[in-house]
Amino acid sequence: MELNTFRDMFSSARRGHELLAFTCHCHVTYSGRAEAFLPRGDRLIIMKQDGVLLVHQPEHGNPINYLKAGAQLALERRGQHLVLMGKFAKEFIEIVLFRVYDCFRRRLEDGQKQTLVGSEADMSDMLRDNPSLVASDFKPLAREEQTDVGFIDVFGHDGKGNLVVVECKRYAAGLAAVSQLHRYVKRVKELRGTKRVKGVMAAPKVTANALELLKKYGYAWAEVRPPKRHERHDKGQATLEAY
Repeated sequence: MELNTFRDMFSSARRGHELLAFTCHCHVTYSGRAEAFLPRGDRLIIMKQDGVLLVHQPEHGNPINYLKAGAQLALERRGQHLVLMGKFAKEFIEIVLFRVYDCFRRRLEDGQKQTLVGSEADMSDMLRDNPSLVASDFKPLAREEQTDVGFIDVFGHDGKGNLVVVECKRYAAGLAAVSQLHRYVKRVKELRGTKRVKGVMAAPKVTANALELLKKYGYAWAEVRPPKRHERHDKGQATLEAY
């Protein structure tokens, strides 16, 4: 692609608040959180509609350089090359473009937010609606019960009149999770003026040392997996490795 053609596309994209993505041969100088220089090589550069600037190498997921939303971006001719300059607060990027291979620009519309499923909040909702997953006699009273030491995921009582504090972890619960549960149980005992408070760790797995600590405190482990309402993977379906 001619550099003059790319310069016109860059200007149009900036005026129209469009996304611009292009592959190029360049070197990059960065100054800000550190000082860095990336010698000449082929890169993918993305300029988003909000001013985010991303510089990607051909491999790996994270950008090698970036500027946050609101960055000031400008393109100027310097001899036979173009120079893309970006500034955000005290961060600066200068990209010298020796060649531009391909370029794409378009105004994209997307105001949606990603919905996370299988979170600890989903787990607490599931336990509230299906209390037998905790224990056969568990009766939930509240979800996200606030205390001055944090939020209890699910709070309730059992058939024997004991208060029950349930801590949810979507992955394997470790020592930190047990310590968190213990803090909540102690605080509920102080606030309610009773020693009849049980602790339950709801998690798909518990590490060996965490399980020992649960036993030491007299707490229980309910083996509960987070809900996966959006999961479409069929475990009986052949995977890519099968081909």
